[in-house]
Amino acid sequence: VMLVVVIVAMFVAAPFAAFGGGDGGDGSDPPPVPLAHLAVMVKEGHDSGVPWSLLAAIDSVESGFGANMATSWAGAIGYGQFMPPSWAAFGEGGDPYDYRDVIPAMARYLLAADVQRDVPGAVYAYNHSWEYVALVLGRMAYYEATFGELAAALGTEPAAPSPTLVVPS
Repeated sequence: VMLVVVIVAMFVAAPFAAFGGGDGGDGSDPPPVPLAHLAVMVKEGHDSGVPWSLLAAIDSVESGFGANMATSWAGAIGYGQFMPPSWAAFGEGGDPYDYRDVIPAMARYLLAADVQRDVPGAVYAYNHSWEYVALVLGRMAYYEATFGELAAALGTEPAAPSPTLVVPS
């Protein structure tokens, strides 16, 4: 079912590419995920169960990975464009302009919105627009396809060093 939603979202999202404050709204591919941000997203995905690609998709739409963190017309602030009361509830005292604080806050918000059971519904809770949901789900699929191998490599725990056998001479 999720695959069908993502495929449909990819086709529906194209007309809404300029939605949100992020970059990449000119019909081109969405902005690339900065490596440092991707590392935090992958870690948060492992820790929380929220897909890193969903965090990337929302970040790209909301601020273009920090390229546009101006306060929105509605009063949303920072990297994740949180409304101040939502930031107070999920930000845990962090900086709404620092991706290292915002990405975990976004995961907490999405978990509270039941993302593990209903991804589209949780995205809708983040921004009450079905066009936004379609755009985010389309970008989620794009980021998974484009950065999935890199994300998998970042999420791989380094192997424990094998003991070295020292033979006395």
